[in-house]
Parts: sequence; structure tokens; C-alpha cells
Amino acid sequence: MIHLLWSIINLIILFYFLYLIVGFIRKGKRIFNPKFKVVSIFVLVIGIVQVISAANSEEKTNRITITNNYDKKNNSKVEKVKPEDNLTFDINMLVKYSIEQNELIPIESNSSLTGFISGYDWVFISIETNNYKPNGKAKFTANGILNWNLFGINIYREPKTFSGIIK
Repeated sequence: MIHLLWSIINLIILFYFLYLIVGFIRKGKRIFNPKFKVVSIFVLVIGIVQVISAANSEEKTNRITITNNYDKKNNSKVEKVKPEDNLTFDINMLVKYSIEQNELIPIESNSSLTGFISGYDWVFISIETNNYKPNGKAKFTANGILNWNLFGINIYREPKTFSGIIK
């Protein structure tokens, strides 16, 4: 429930920023209510800075290479795991395996957030897993950081560790 509340707060600030931009273009300084003038100017300035800095930011892939020692000519298989399932968003993880001599060898993994992710950013840090047989199971441990952002500014970094079984 806290995740939903955080996302709604982010949306309210975004809509207030858009209201201020459109109002400032149409009405000029009269859009600023004397009671909330300082807050309105603060939201407007921070919003403009975030828009400018977002244009310069690089896209993170959240991809981790586990091994390079495999035959690239072999078939591969991708397993999907959902380490965290919340009301508003999910953390998904894909592990790619190379099929070699009746054994699946982990090659790489990537992870992402899906759902209503307003105000959140996921950084995938590490994964540990092992080889397994085609009808077997593999244990995994994955680490990452869930960043709680308010209008694009990082407010809190929540470290997360997931353990489970890949079937």
C-alpha cells in the first residue's frame, strides 16, 4: 500500500508542475497563489531542472553477464522469475542459459520493474546461480537497490536481496 501512496504523490507533483507550466505560459506570474508562492516556484524550478537533466541521462540496462565460457553455437533457454510481486509493481528477472551436454549453464541475467512504477527505479547489482540439469532446479540469490524518487530526486535507497529456485 505504501508503494501505491508513493506513486500517487509523485503523480500529484507531476500534475501540479504541468498546471504551473501551462498557467505560467497563459497567465504569467498571476498563476502563483500568494499562500503557496514559495512551494509553487520550488516545484516549477525543480521540474524544469529534472526535465533538462532527464534529456542527458543514460538508459541503464540492468544486465549482468554471469559467464563468457560457453559455446555460442549451442541452443539457449531463458527462465523467468518474479522475485517480488507487489500491489502496484513487480520485480522481474530473466536468466539466460546455454544448453551444453545435458546441462544448463547460466550465461546472463537481467532484471526490470513492471507495473505502476511512478517514483521508483530498480538497479540490478548481482546474481549468483549454478548449473542444473534440464528437469532439475537451480537456486539463485539476487541483489539490487530499489530507489524511491520524488519528482526524479532520489529520496531513499532500499537494498533488496532475493533468494529462490529457478525451475
